[in-house]
Amino acid sequence: MPIRITGLNSGLDTEALISELVSAYRTKTQKYTKAQTKLSWKQDIWKGLNSKVSAFYSKLTNMRYSAAYNIRTATISDATKATVSASSSAINGTYSVKVDQVAKSGYLTGGQLDRSITEKSTLADLGYTGGDGTITVGVNGKAKDIAVSGDTTIESFIKSLNNAGVKASFDATHHRIYVASSKTGKDNDFSLTGSDADGSSALAKLGLSVKGSAADTEIYKQWESYAVYTGGVYDEAATKSKIEAMLEEVRKAPDTIRNNTAQINYANAYELRDKVTTDKLSNLTADENDQFHTLLNESKLNNVYIDANGNLYDKKADGTYTARDENKTNYTQAELDANGITLEEGAAKLEELEKKAGFTKVVEEKKPDGTVVSKTVVDTSAVKAYKNALSTIDSYEAVDANGVQTNAAEIAAVQAAYQNGNLDTMVADLQKEIGDAQKTLKDHALLDNKDFTAESVTAKITNAVGVLNNTITPEYSQGATRVDGQNAIVYINDAIYESDTNQVTANGLTINALAKSEELTVTVGNNTQGLYDKIKDIIKDYNELINEMTKLYNADSSRGYEPLTSEEKDSLTDTEVQEWEKKIKDSLLRRDDSLGSLLSGMTAAMQKSFNINGKNYSLSSFGIHTLGILKSADNEQNAFHIDGDSDDTLTSGNKDKLMEALTNDPDTVVEFMKQLTSGVYDVINKKMSSTSVSSFNNVYNDKEMAREYSDYTKTISKWEEKLQKMEDSYYKKFAAMESALATLQSQQSYLASLFGV
Repeated sequence: MPIRITGLNSGLDTEALISELVSAYRTKTQKYTKAQTKLSWKQDIWKGLNSKVSAFYSKLTNMRYSAAYNIRTATISDATKATVSASSSAINGTYSVKVDQVAKSGYLTGGQLDRSITEKSTLADLGYTGGDGTITVGVNGKAKDIAVSGDTTIESFIKSLNNAGVKASFDATHHRIYVASSKTGKDNDFSLTGSDADGSSALAKLGLSVKGSAADTEIYKQWESYAVYTGGVYDEAATKSKIEAMLEEVRKAPDTIRNNTAQINYANAYELRDKVTTDKLSNLTADENDQFHTLLNESKLNNVYIDANGNLYDKKADGTYTARDENKTNYTQAELDANGITLEEGAAKLEELEKKAGFTKVVEEKKPDGTVVSKTVVDTSAVKAYKNALSTIDSYEAVDANGVQTNAAEIAAVQAAYQNGNLDTMVADLQKEIGDAQKTLKDHALLDNKDFTAESVTAKITNAVGVLNNTITPEYSQGATRVDGQNAIVYINDAIYESDTNQVTANGLTINALAKSEELTVTVGNNTQGLYDKIKDIIKDYNELINEMTKLYNADSSRGYEPLTSEEKDSLTDTEVQEWEKKIKDSLLRRDDSLGSLLSGMTAAMQKSFNINGKNYSLSSFGIHTLGILKSADNEQNAFHIDGDSDDTLTSGNKDKLMEALTNDPDTVVEFMKQLTSGVYDVINKKMSSTSVSSFNNVYNDKEMAREYSDYTKTISKWEEKLQKMEDSYYKKFAAMESALATLQSQQSYLASLFGV
């Protein structure tokens, strides 16, 4: 603001005079500024309320389905042997349960080593005199080799074991190595074997060679299954030749699976794109087609606009639009109008084009009055599938840095098969190759190791043949013990169930085995209290939300109260300012149409009755009701109370109809609650639908408010500009007057001097 020196000649308080002269303009500016402030407060209140409505809506989502109502509880005669829980599908009654064995992890306790041994000790320190050997760890059907020599330390060997998929540690106090499987169960057990004489010797020196291990015996048998016998005699050369071919087949399998899967995905995408182009996109003009694909590739359409030529614009907070051209030109609405540019909201335009193209489906919508209507909506799944197809095609047809199309042959094959009508046959052949490759990996998982060679695998097979035929006798460690991994075996009503964990689930019962037991008794009944608490919880959440909405809707009027200017705030204390603003904020949703509509919809949905098995039920049927305006606290007339609820002093003395109904007929209560919550859910869901004035997942007119806020910003700016121009005009006039007075005073002084005055 310029510094002005006024009133020197006239003696007038020019600042005050001009301030009064332009007061009408300043009042206009303040009027719109205050209105914008109130709108901002209203937006904040709605955002907070909308979050609470959304949270309640999320809870209702699950309450519409049976899975949310676990009406079963289970007890067991000896909880030290097993624990039990029951789902809603469990049948009430008594069951016999017996734990035959619990699941265990494979566990190897190594023999005690010399007390001088530490983690830094080497195999040579343990008395190992062999050369380079190999120890093989088998985990989950796969094998991994660990190379050992006299220089291998206990510390490095422990690390190799852990990297191989088992849990290993060295106990420096007891000088033992411990090895365990990472999971319980027979199939999750591990094997630890020497692949050659030196490997077997190293295991023994480490105290880890155990005789009679079922897991070790099994791995030997698996290796031996690859052996080739000629005339009943093990043929090492023929075995090596077989393994060379098998390793090649195993190593090609992942590439076959990966490449064929990618080609099948491309074939499906290519076919879908062609069908969409023919069946749907033909409904659009060339320009509309371009617009559709332009908008389809937008990950977020919030505040994105599009013109008739398909060019995109981003709307800024100040209401201007930035074009996505090379110069990033920024336009005001007036400039767009002047240039004849008409913009459409991206999300709305895309929806319009999706519907015109035929990406639609018919859905049934349940209205608050219970009637069902059919409506046509965008089939978002179909749009997503088409978009994914385009992405798959672009990725598969991409070229490398040299401009070469990597998948050129596969692309040509797919397109030719499609044109010839043989695409289904081609895809079936590719899928068969995938199935064969997957079977190869499953059947020969033991060979799936990139470090294996035909020589190393043949050596394992030769060693296994010798051990199983007793021509090779491994050295065993003194004091080493082995617990084999085992599955849990549980009998439920004499039927046997097996699991690699200690949890067994059958017919709605989940048994957690803790220890071997004799026959136990499990009793399943209705979880009446749990269901009561669930219903009470949803009623409580509803009451909290509806009471707040009712209070906001019925708030006292704040007529005569407006947001304070800075000058007005200066004349009040902080407490007075807070009380003044609170008075306004508390009233901003008073008689609000959006709030009133939501409030009436939710309360009507909660009062509805439903026919179940030929009989009508409402909340009052189960002793859940409102108290009415006369008996309720202020703004709590819409809240529900449960008769007999010990936490509710107003109705705790009444007969507990809800608990009685849950005890005698829980299924009816559950069915009623499912329908009731579905009705309230539908009311909120409808309010949360996207419209021209509100965004998706909002129950208030957020878009309309945002536009109104932007309009206020423009209006305030215009009035501030008018105010500034008017002030400048008056200052010029007063300056001219001061100049004239200065000239007059000068002339008067001159004349006075002539007359000797």
